[in-house]
Amino acid sequence: MTETSVDSPSDERDFQTLHKNTTRAELFPAKQHKEEWWEEAEHEESSLSRYLYDLIQEARMYRDSGAPFIQTQDQTVKQLQNKIDDLQTQLEEARQGGGGRTHLSIDDLVTRVLDQQYQSLDELIERVSASDDVAQHLQRQIENRLYALAENGQVEFQRGHGWRLKEGN
Repeated sequence: MTETSVDSPSDERDFQTLHKNTTRAELFPAKQHKEEWWEEAEHEESSLSRYLYDLIQEARMYRDSGAPFIQTQDQTVKQLQNKIDDLQTQLEEARQGGGGRTHLSIDDLVTRVLDQQYQSLDELIERVSASDDVAQHLQRQIENRLYALAENGQVEFQRGHGWRLKEGN
């Protein structure tokens, strides 16, 4: 990694190689913080700019999701352990309840959304698909599938960004 200062005569030349939709945002951190970020970026095999950009995007995602923003390491570890415990409990319950598969009856869903008013097929489909039962069922099924694909090396997850297909798939 190389570092250029604001006063560098080559500064403008370095930025000419970037995409035309790229812009520059200056940051003035304490030297100690910059050195820490630099080391973390090198450890991640990333440029400092890319590393900070990813951190900012991740922080924005956490803020937008309503997650508590500032936590101690102990709090984070405890939350993750609780999440692991919950997932293990869910997995055990799923395994005991029919081989990990859940059954969602179309008959039950349709009768729940029908009432005394006439409804078109499109309205019924919209109401069924908007129900909490369907959303929870789909979420469980999608999560299970994503974790299975990750175990097989077909998809990957990056904190702050989400899921994607691995290159070559």
